[in-house]
Amino acid sequence: MKTKILAISFALPFICLLLWTLELTWQRSHGTEVIVSVMGYDPRDLLSGHYIQYQIDWNRTDCSQFPGGNCPKEHFCKEARWGRQCRFYIPEKHARELDDLFRKRNNDTMKFEVAYSYQRGQSAIAKQLLINGKDWRESLQ
Repeated sequence: MKTKILAISFALPFICLLLWTLELTWQRSHGTEVIVSVMGYDPRDLLSGHYIQYQIDWNRTDCSQFPGGNCPKEHFCKEARWGRQCRFYIPEKHARELDDLFRKRNNDTMKFEVAYSYQRGQSAIAKQLLINGKDWRESLQ
């Protein structure tokens, strides 16, 4: 009996992690792709660890890509004490180069966007960072 309880208690976290991963994968692949314009929120802490922190620039985002033509701001990013916190994870080896590009950008000539997978009523999942409409890896080359 103790062996069965031990085996179940050992396997349960792995099963939960697997189910959560499958749910996120399904949501990412079955959601509608929407592209939102982004801007940095704090130049002193733009790059933290393996992710870029940003805010969504709703004034430059095309809200017609959403159902009803309304931007569902509450479904993007996580609520933090200073506002909505958005993150996009990147490899550490590209961090400095991408950080420099983000800081030096000119809003008229360089456009930063994030492609999200969005399903109505659920939190959006960031899929891809775009610089001038191209994947960020292409822009660094």
